[in-house]
Amino acid sequence: MNRKLLDSKELKQYFFDKKYNCLGPYNVVNNKDTVYITAGIQPILSDFRDKKIDNFKKIYLSQPVIRTQFANSVKEGSSIAFINSTTAGFNISKSEHLNLIKDWFELFYELGINPKKVSSQSKAYERQWGNLLVCGEKTFYYYNDLELGDTTFFTKITEYNSNDNIGIETMSDIGFGLERLRWCLNGKSYFDLYSDSEEILPEIKAYLSVLALLMVNDVKPSNKNSGYRFRLFSKKLVSLLNGKELDHKLKQYLLESINYWMEWQEIDKNINFDLFNDEYIRNCNRYIVDWLIKDGYNYLEKVDINLPRNEFIEKLLTKGVDIAKIKTLTK
Repeated sequence: MNRKLLDSKELKQYFFDKKYNCLGPYNVVNNKDTVYITAGIQPILSDFRDKKIDNFKKIYLSQPVIRTQFANSVKEGSSIAFINSTTAGFNISKSEHLNLIKDWFELFYELGINPKKVSSQSKAYERQWGNLLVCGEKTFYYYNDLELGDTTFFTKITEYNSNDNIGIETMSDIGFGLERLRWCLNGKSYFDLYSDSEEILPEIKAYLSVLALLMVNDVKPSNKNSGYRFRLFSKKLVSLLNGKELDHKLKQYLLESINYWMEWQEIDKNINFDLFNDEYIRNCNRYIVDWLIKDGYNYLEKVDINLPRNEFIEKLLTKGVDIAKIKTLTK
């Protein structure tokens, strides 16, 4: 596997050497027009409009993103959380935009992408982004018919229902999914990080990964906003694992995911695993109670699911649940 697709410093160095202004990644929580950052261009455009970055013509950012719309369609090649590696430029010409694309394809060929297997498809693009109306031409790029990313040259960016000039005549937005690129090159699982993970179902890895990303970004489970999604993703993982605790392989993948996201978030810190463990066990307890109620134990509705696992099991035993049934549900 080529190190440039696993090491954030090496990939950033590639664009730095080509005179790009290389930005550090943003916290994945947005809580503005979207709960999470969903594309690298999103915080770049926001900061440009807020005059936090100058009128740079060559910007690079590899941004961890979360797209919750993929939560129920996870498979090899598609996930909830991934790195959207982005280059952008403001108020540049079409030829300058094409040069930014050229820099990407030089990288692709250096990494081993076969140019004969690359295809593209262009179309007119018009969307509302928050309070902006954006128009331009979008081109999708494919490798063996697998979409790698897209590029857009915007020629009209105005406030919605207004023709007011916001200081952006043109904008280049070039974004590629880093994991897709790595998957094309390594021929293994899309979700492989530092070791072989093919024995774990893609859906399980996707939820472990997105929960790891939230932990790295200090998101705490709650009943609203980003914390609500943490809770929802944990429940999805519990359902996939039928209420069982994580085994060694799953714990290893969670740790690898945390290391991966710390690398790309450019963070080095201690992670509070209690946040994950307490929430996960709480949701496991809820899953088990719901299962037992469906099995006829209707009187368990008020059992405290916030108890640690051992105390929770003892409580079930005192309520008359058969020990063999408990072992089946918890191992």
